[in-house]
Amino acid sequence: MRFKHVLVGLSLIALATPAMAQDVTFRPGTGDADQAIEAGNDDGATEIADQLTDPAMQDGVASAVETMTETMMQLPIGPFVEAIEKARPGTVNRRIPRDATVADIAGRDADALPEKLADGSRTAMNMAGSFAQAIAVMMPEFENMARQMEQSFKTAKAQARRARR
Repeated sequence: MRFKHVLVGLSLIALATPAMAQDVTFRPGTGDADQAIEAGNDDGATEIADQLTDPAMQDGVASAVETMTETMMQLPIGPFVEAIEKARPGTVNRRIPRDATVADIAGRDADALPEKLADGSRTAMNMAGSFAQAIAVMMPEFENMARQMEQSFKTAKAQARRARR
């Protein structure tokens, strides 16, 4: 049921965003919630937000991203390119040596990519944490709107039945 509330809320945000866009200004670095969140009434969003904005958690994820990227950059790509060319001749536009790695074809900035992705993961987690905080603050309103919509549908359904009689 809680998942349905989130879906309803996100749908309403998607519908309302164009209309509100001219009235709302998003500023970088203002991700802290202005309202106190009532404990136990946010469907775990506060806990998720806390985890996503925790520097230790961000460092752990960033380290994993960096390690995975470094590993992927060393993967041999030459045999894969050969297989593609055999399956679909003319697909590969340049000659790739058989012993080439992903880093070899990624270009000159390939060495910096693992660190850039790690830093980007920290930023993304912080943004996601801020979003989770905002959802936690808005959740009571989403639930209220869902109840109002449910009541409106029930009322409309009852009116339609009476009108058919």
